[in-house]
Amino acid sequence: MSRAYRISVSESLNRVVQAEDGVCSKLELLPLLSREELAGLLAAELAGRGFKQDGDVAVRTEPDGVRVAVDVTTGDVSVTLADQAEVKLTATGEVTVIDRVGDKDAEAQARQKALDRLETEAKDAAERMREHVTRRLEGRLRDLKSELDAVSNKVTAEALKVRARQLGTVEEIHEDAATGSLTIKVRV
Repeated sequence: MSRAYRISVSESLNRVVQAEDGVCSKLELLPLLSREELAGLLAAELAGRGFKQDGDVAVRTEPDGVRVAVDVTTGDVSVTLADQAEVKLTATGEVTVIDRVGDKDAEAQARQKALDRLETEAKDAAERMREHVTRRLEGRLRDLKSELDAVSNKVTAEALKVRARQLGTVEEIHEDAATGSLTIKVRV
């Protein structure tokens, strides 16, 4: 009479799961001045908001890990967030055998089942991390959009003032902070 045996193998996995997400956009700057002059105005405005200049790119890393990079010559904006976490997983694989002759093969099958489960769980953990990073980034994008819109408006206003001085004598400048309107009276 044969007996059924259950072979159980436990495996563990320690892995660092990393996820990164990002979005690219462009600042809408009117071509009122030369590219170099606009780049200078944009770089100055971004520096006033905590950006550090690295060549043609102004970069700021937020306390929550969001990295904002603005190419001052083209107006290209890149917002990225990366995160990582260490996951410790364990899984068990079981195989039932009728006789003890195939123990080694059964043990290998059980081990493979456990490893397959671990790999699936690790992929699930990576996907959860990616979704978490995406949610965090989406939450920050709303705030950053309003800040970058303000930067664009400020640079455009400064460019208009510079251009007005190039056209003639500026007699009057009126800015309405509530509506964002700018009126410049120039004598040509």
